[in-house]
Amino acid sequence: MQIRAKSAPFFAHWLILGTALLVLGGAGIFYSLQEQQRTQQREEDRLLAQARVVQENVGQNLLAINQALHDVRDELPALHAGRDFNLYLRTLTDAMPAIRTLAVLDAHGEVIGASRPELIGGNFGQRAYFQEGQQHPDAESLYISAPFRTSLGVFSINATKVLLDANGKFAGVATATLDPTYFAPLLESVRYTPDTMTSIVHWNGTRFLVRPDQQDAAGINLLRPGTFFSRHRDSGREATVFSGLVYASGEERMIAQRTIMPGGLKMDQPMVIAVSRRLDRIYAILYRDTKILAVIYGAIALLSVAGLYAYRRKHLESTAREAEAFRRVEASERFMKMIADHLPGMVAYWNDELRCRFSNAAYLEWFGKTPEQMRNIRIQDLMGPELFAKNEPYMRAALRGAPQLFERTLFKPDGSVGYTWAQYIPDKEGDTVKGFVVLVSDVTKLKLVEFALAESESKLKTIIETEPECVTLLSLDGGVQQMNRAGLDMIGVDAEEQIAGSRLCDMAVPQYQSALRELNTSVVSGERGRFAFELIGRKGAHRWLEAHAVPMRDKDGSINGSLWVIRDISDRKKAEQELERLAQTDFLTGLANRRQFLLLAGQELSHAARYGGPLSVLMMDIDHFKKINDTYGHQCGDIVLQTFATVFHDTMRTVDITGRLGGEEFAAVLPQTDGEHALEVAMRLLEVVSTTEVRLDDGRSIRFTVSIGLASRVGTIDSVDSLLACADAALYDAKNTGRNKVCVYRAQA
Repeated sequence: MQIRAKSAPFFAHWLILGTALLVLGGAGIFYSLQEQQRTQQREEDRLLAQARVVQENVGQNLLAINQALHDVRDELPALHAGRDFNLYLRTLTDAMPAIRTLAVLDAHGEVIGASRPELIGGNFGQRAYFQEGQQHPDAESLYISAPFRTSLGVFSINATKVLLDANGKFAGVATATLDPTYFAPLLESVRYTPDTMTSIVHWNGTRFLVRPDQQDAAGINLLRPGTFFSRHRDSGREATVFSGLVYASGEERMIAQRTIMPGGLKMDQPMVIAVSRRLDRIYAILYRDTKILAVIYGAIALLSVAGLYAYRRKHLESTAREAEAFRRVEASERFMKMIADHLPGMVAYWNDELRCRFSNAAYLEWFGKTPEQMRNIRIQDLMGPELFAKNEPYMRAALRGAPQLFERTLFKPDGSVGYTWAQYIPDKEGDTVKGFVVLVSDVTKLKLVEFALAESESKLKTIIETEPECVTLLSLDGGVQQMNRAGLDMIGVDAEEQIAGSRLCDMAVPQYQSALRELNTSVVSGERGRFAFELIGRKGAHRWLEAHAVPMRDKDGSINGSLWVIRDISDRKKAEQELERLAQTDFLTGLANRRQFLLLAGQELSHAARYGGPLSVLMMDIDHFKKINDTYGHQCGDIVLQTFATVFHDTMRTVDITGRLGGEEFAAVLPQTDGEHALEVAMRLLEVVSTTEVRLDDGRSIRFTVSIGLASRVGTIDSVDSLLACADAALYDAKNTGRNKVCVYRAQA
């Protein structure tokens, strides 16, 4: 096919080429800048996500440590009551892996209780964490010390709560030393590349812990003008991302920082988690691709300029040898062929007899033919019977005047597989179709990227499916759209179809459903949220779960649902409940301890005062208990206490409140019981105790008696302490008038 046109001016050729190269170069630069922004944003999101993992873990540990120190402070009376307080501290330390040491210091800095016996009696009044609490005593604050080297040689941080006496004055501190060996694996777990660096930094700038470990890295102070740490502090934001030269390492890095300040916890100073990567590693692929694009662009520019220059020379030579008309046609054909040959696709023209009249270089290369072989070849012979049969319907449609557009997978002559996007454009002259132009784009690279993306999505789905925590997508109204295997197991179903469309909030026990609905409403409004709730699965399994929820957005930024990550915290809840039970129970007898007894007794007295009705109190003491200890030993004395506690508890009603107040002293509150009936209960207890026998391992037996004081609520008694004082006075009378008896308190006229 010959194409006849006027020859364009020489200047126009260069203008077109220059414009094309500028457009191509601009497109390359635009692509590189866009890719750089996408890479930067992707890496910032990933670093912030890794930092959030550590932030939430450390925050949860700080909340737990704050509660533990609060419990230690509440247990201090036990230190003076003779209990093994150090054993309590060791037990608490063993239950909390983030704590290395628990200790209690008096107002002078001397250790009066510790989970490590070698610290007891030592004086740490010179430590900053002690002096800070001494100088600014605030019972509600959790003081976070600057990192320091402990007396045991460990570089750590102390979390401290102030102890105040009855007058509100400084009485010492309860302090927990954080265990760096607990937090080091946490920092390692979020290092998703070899160049990732993670660290925890105190608010004063001192670095507490860094991974990978570096010599002398811990202890460096980062609070210097212009450092990323200083900029994070000055920003006032919870999370920041910076890029540039890192002060501590001298490397160019991207660093994400998050302030650790758990909600609901009053801290004097927070900590900061930092996760960073080297910039040259982040942009390595981008730099490589940019270089490749620059080389390709240079080659195209050089070849284009050289080609245009050669064309111009040939055009000038042909002008001298051929007639003006023929020269113009020839120049036009060469020009069009050059354009066709440099197009990033295949171009050909087939007439109505399906014979080739034109094909560009890309078309020749794809089918492995020379120009001579392609000239006037039949399309059936070029494609072969199988491919021709697939394409013939499109060809016949194009010859009827209908443009065609379709995708095709082809096998090249060299055996490789290619993917193309083909257009058949009819060549019409009036109502007659003389043939059709074939425009074929090689989309092999695009297809390979598409396959790689599909593979990546498959891997991501596999990761989510094997994630041990529940990952679920919810609609705007909270309905379950997708859930991984771990989530289905938590709920107790075998397949997603069983819960499709069900609302997550309806799966929780009733008292948590309203709060879950409010959380979903908040999240689909653009907030993030976290909530712990109970759930009874479809198969009856009871679980405590903790949900973290974030909004999901579409490509336009509009919220179209939410992503929930739910973890099973049943073991943690059981541990918390066990700690609460231990804090309320006397460890020897299993009865309520003094604090719990007084709390329950106060509640019963308030109920009786509000609604009316009788209430009585028994105070009792094992007779001659000191003699039992002196004669048979303290171990035997403990057995006697345990035996009496069992008899005492079994004799009382289930509604009665029983407790051990200390030593051999016990008490009971009898709701809705007047003095007459309470006396019957006390006499029955005396009778049961008198027949009780404690047998020792050596065959001996012990019998014991108790003395009981009884007091009933009257109008003048308005507090638990007053009622117990009356019962104690009656107990004193029983002790002084022969023991093994019940005395009733009589108010003096």
